[in-house]
Amino acid sequence: MPRTTTYVKPRTIRSLSWLVGLIGLIAVIAGPVYAVNGATQAGAAVEVPVQLTRPQDADPARIPLPVADLPDGARVAALNHGDEVELSAWDSTVAEQLLSRGDAVVLGLAIGLGAWLLRPLLASVALGRPFGGGNARRLAGLAVVVVAAGEIGPLLPQVGAIAVLDRLDLTGPDSPFVVQLRFSLGLALLVGALLLVLAEAFRQGERLSADVEGLV
Repeated sequence: MPRTTTYVKPRTIRSLSWLVGLIGLIAVIAGPVYAVNGATQAGAAVEVPVQLTRPQDADPARIPLPVADLPDGARVAALNHGDEVELSAWDSTVAEQLLSRGDAVVLGLAIGLGAWLLRPLLASVALGRPFGGGNARRLAGLAVVVVAAGEIGPLLPQVGAIAVLDRLDLTGPDSPFVVQLRFSLGLALLVGALLLVLAEAFRQGERLSADVEGLV
């Protein structure tokens, strides 16, 4: 027996649409403002994510840290993936400050663009026309936005870290830091793929809806 009650009322969907729009507006402003604020602090300390090189015979879960005045046989180590730390360096450049906060810019713009794509889709669902023209394309665009925010955004602080290490002359073979980009290839790709599958479902729904309208 088909379900007669709705999961979400149209009024709730319209309210959600306005909330998504508000969040998108705030994010698209806050992300760039955060980066510009960093650019105004050129010359001050910049914080970038770095990864320590690990000796071949070291315990991968324990990275030794130098601490003065320890008794013989004692050591201090960073536990559980302690190779990823934060480097703080003074005399930063504008580019370093911008890159160190680049992930926030990408995230803010992605949220804003995602809200711009979602609002028309939510509006059509509230009107009882989920397979209205363009919704499949909007979901596909949202998939691209999610992947870009999740995979490209985190690379910018890493580029900033390489720039800082180069300025400090810490990129040579004897550097204690790993000088390379690290790709996550994780949740963002999975979510993007699922959104593409949903976009394909909507595309087929749009085609069936158009066929039905043509028969009327």
